[in-house]
Amino acid sequence: MNIHPAEAKDFHSALMTTNGGGIWDDLGWLCMADIQQVARDASKALKKLGLCSNEPVLIPVGGRAEDISAILAVIDAGGVAVPFHRKSHRDTRSNLESSSSARFVLSTPNHEKRSTPSPIRISQTLPPKRPLLDGAAMITYTSGSTGKPKGVVLSRNKISAKLDTICEAIEMVGSPVAVVPLQLQFSFGQWATFLPLMMGGTVHITARFSADWANQIVRNQPITHFAAVPTMLRLMVEGERVNRHMRILTGGEAVSSKLSSAIFERWPNATINGIYGLTETGTCDLFRFDRLGLPSDDSLGYPAKQIKVITDPITSELLIQSPYAMLGYLDMPELTNEIMSDGWIRTGDIAAINKDGTVTLRGRIKDLINRGGNKVAPIEVESVFADHPAISAVLVTGVPDPRFGEAIHMLVVPKDAEAPSKQALIDWAKDRTDRFKLPDAVHYGEMLPLGPTGKADRTALRCSILVKSTTIFESSLENEN
Repeated sequence: MNIHPAEAKDFHSALMTTNGGGIWDDLGWLCMADIQQVARDASKALKKLGLCSNEPVLIPVGGRAEDISAILAVIDAGGVAVPFHRKSHRDTRSNLESSSSARFVLSTPNHEKRSTPSPIRISQTLPPKRPLLDGAAMITYTSGSTGKPKGVVLSRNKISAKLDTICEAIEMVGSPVAVVPLQLQFSFGQWATFLPLMMGGTVHITARFSADWANQIVRNQPITHFAAVPTMLRLMVEGERVNRHMRILTGGEAVSSKLSSAIFERWPNATINGIYGLTETGTCDLFRFDRLGLPSDDSLGYPAKQIKVITDPITSELLIQSPYAMLGYLDMPELTNEIMSDGWIRTGDIAAINKDGTVTLRGRIKDLINRGGNKVAPIEVESVFADHPAISAVLVTGVPDPRFGEAIHMLVVPKDAEAPSKQALIDWAKDRTDRFKLPDAVHYGEMLPLGPTGKADRTALRCSILVKSTTIFESSLENEN
């Protein structure tokens, strides 16, 4: 079924009228009827303060049921919801206030008990007229790992249509019971939370993820869907087998065959839905489905319905055409035109489109390491060492080097206290990849550095190496040329 944005059931109306279901958070249970009433009360308060049509409103979120109410309230009042994490650095918050020109913050006054989000005026100045915000429901800011965060303006109609297509793709039916330890400032957390609630289902959320929290819910509740980034799943693969028939929804990075095998050891009846997409494209552009016993690979899967993909013939950058794409970046028309061209959105990812139509990720253009004139994608190096039986996780980045221009640095998280030696790692990999792709330096740590979305953060690793962090033990190896 192909859903045109203009024909889709409005997601806000669905959330405000659905019967049954609700949210379990760290404070307990809040039924959907109460979530809707809280939204109506907060909406009235915003209107009373004089909220204008299509005016951005900042919403501090942090794993609370009232976060949903706040988003619904802003849209109900005719505004545009701008969620951000309530514990964001003050500079991040100041950036959002400035770039959005918001006059109001809709904030939950008490985080220790149930309370209705209340609007707080932070500016007396009316925001400028922005035609881009006509028909918008939300502005989702990117993580900013590559620079200043960008406000992705998302259409209400397109969000609604995309939710319908995602629902069909992941076969969400009935009254789902979902675990969603993801925050609502990111698109993954948004759709994974909205969809079950629209269907009268139950969603388990939390302010702070832990493997124990998630394991207890999966063990004791009739979970149908579990949405998590691969980093979270890696923390959960150890433990007793649970014969739960559930769908694991995961994105942010490709699910390696090694990780999927570990997941099936723990949950043999699970289906893994690997999902790739950008906030700019409307999210969820490629889907991969894995089950125990079926052939698997390390691709991102197939394009979703109405999604077209090509690669740039010169750079191999993946380009996506989507009817659900963003309206544009807020107040950044030049950057919007740079990213969106003739209906195609540049992803910044290097990829290959295989003969069967699947897409395989080769790395990020910005992450390419220029080692002595050889271009090396970190993901290529990681895929080799991820298969080492003594390695739990691995992350690779480029660091300025006087000999090669850039050197390949690799952070290893060993499975056991006794880690393989640096020379043993290099010797093991020599016959598995080109010599120029072997790491020049190997570091050891207890965990990978994570970015705000829960994905492994190469920039943080690079910075820690450059400042000679005392938390990572470094030992360099010079490769043979």
